[in-house]
Amino acid sequence: MQDGSQEPQRGAIVPGGPAMRTVRPQASHGALMLVLGCVVALFLPYAGVLLSAYGMRELAEANGVRGMVIALALSAALLAVGSFVDASLVVFMGPALVCSLAVVGCMWRGATVTNVSAAVVLGAAAALGLDAAIAAFAGISVRDTIVSSLMAGVQSSVGTGVEADLLVRQVEPLVVAVWPFTYVTGSAVNALVAGVGSHLMAVRSKGAHRPGSISRFDAPMWSIAVLAISTVCLGASFTGFPEAEALRTISVTALLSVRIIFACQGFGVASALMSRAHMGCLTRTICTFFLFWIEMVFFIVSIVGLVDVWANFRRLARSGPDAQEQH
Repeated sequence: MQDGSQEPQRGAIVPGGPAMRTVRPQASHGALMLVLGCVVALFLPYAGVLLSAYGMRELAEANGVRGMVIALALSAALLAVGSFVDASLVVFMGPALVCSLAVVGCMWRGATVTNVSAAVVLGAAAALGLDAAIAAFAGISVRDTIVSSLMAGVQSSVGTGVEADLLVRQVEPLVVAVWPFTYVTGSAVNALVAGVGSHLMAVRSKGAHRPGSISRFDAPMWSIAVLAISTVCLGASFTGFPEAEALRTISVTALLSVRIIFACQGFGVASALMSRAHMGCLTRTICTFFLFWIEMVFFIVSIVGLVDVWANFRRLARSGPDAQEQH
């Protein structure tokens, strides 16, 4: 811990401020932040996730494994209280708390692509499981409910008329195939926000440190296996056997999910190239927005990331068994 004073650097346009003071994590404060996060989530969902993850990380820093157990028990108690107030609160807060706990645990012990991906899958499974249980209790299908909601959004965006109806009919098979991916994207966003909250607490308790750079991101080899298996299963789903539609939905969801990893890999390659070219902040920002656009339309960044697994454009060290996990 530094004394808070810092000599101004010679030649600096803006003198550096005082060094960041670290604080001692306190379990009581962490529990309070976790409870506050759940309350805030009712009005500002992502702000609530950030505060909850911040509190969970403080509990972990204060009491170690026991702190994570306390965070788990407190989260379960909050969900129990919420179920008495309004059962829908469990559906609303449950998946976010599950994902936040998993992400905080990953970051506390050392985040890798594999364990963060598992946290995202766990959060998505919790959300889908809760919705499926409620739908089954009500005698409806969660698939039909989600597809109907998505199709209503498509219909409202394209308007009415013969051409609009034709477009809706063409899009419907795609919506039927990708509906579970909505849970994956929701869980991924929760994981990202929870990661920010956990990182903020780590910085405050341990002092400033350089965060990991996207330019060092390296996809694990299991993502290649998921890609290959999903592609084969997707092709098999068009052969017309009885469970073909279910297999197609699972395959497309897996493909879109693993695509996120390859997109990160592609952006890592782009970031490394921009750093090597000594691009300024404005140029990097413009290039990044352009890359996001072409990724949404053409998947080019994901393709670059996939090729980089073998081409290794950044010359990353990949000799050890855990080399693919580092980022």
